[in-house]
Amino acid sequence: MENKRTFLILAFTLPFFTFSQNAYLDFGIDKNHDTIYGTIRNFISKRAVLYEKNTNPDEDRIKFRSHRLQKFKKIRFNDKIYVYVEPPKTDGIYTTERNRIITKDSTAITLGDFINIEKRLPDYIVTKLNDTIYGEIKDPALGKLHLLDASNTKINIDKDSIKSYRLNNEIYIHKEKRKATIFDKNGAYLKLVLDGKVRLHEYEHHSKFFNFQTNQYEGRSITYFYIEKGQEILLLGEFLHKKKLAELFSENQNLVSKILNEEYIIDNMYLIVKYFNENE
Repeated sequence: MENKRTFLILAFTLPFFTFSQNAYLDFGIDKNHDTIYGTIRNFISKRAVLYEKNTNPDEDRIKFRSHRLQKFKKIRFNDKIYVYVEPPKTDGIYTTERNRIITKDSTAITLGDFINIEKRLPDYIVTKLNDTIYGEIKDPALGKLHLLDASNTKINIDKDSIKSYRLNNEIYIHKEKRKATIFDKNGAYLKLVLDGKVRLHEYEHHSKFFNFQTNQYEGRSITYFYIEKGQEILLLGEFLHKKKLAELFSENQNLVSKILNEEYIIDNMYLIVKYFNENE
């Protein structure tokens, strides 16, 4: 009777445990409709792979199995679903084009050969007085980012009057931070990637440099990530080493073990922060 009770407990708890752990992983769905859970790494490079943890590492002598993303027709990366779109082919004469139709009421994120399409949410700004004003945000080539409200009144978006805004379904919050480069500013609007007791922010730094080969100025954009923990906003580049990264989340020893065992690396910062926020 005792063995039967134990079996029933395991039968009900193991699927739930597996499901809950999968919530902190990416996944890929292949052409056979099989779902493989793991962590996606080097996403935007040609070496993009899904790392699947091996359940029998001692027997197979490998900790992870890697799967090229091109084998999947659909993936989940950082809780967003992306669909594979075959890249255009050319035979030297004819070129096939990708069929990516994005309607005006939708917004799209393209990462490599994968695309995520979502229903577009209304733009808005939040003032220093906590008033929320809806409208349409414009980002002109010349001039400041601004919102046109329902009466077509133009409201400039600057740190003195606007503390946050939403554009293309993304929320941006003004924060005082450490400079990403010596030419950077301390204050900037950071994109909120993940909210919670620890926040993950993304920051795109634009710079210009003179190209002596073309004799003209050219633009360059580099993306940085910041962790907001307590009163500190930390530049993620300072935590590239796994031991340093583990120190950042030392309050959660289960997560520390996963980082030290390389179940998560710096590429999986979204999943790390999500795991930390949702597991005491």
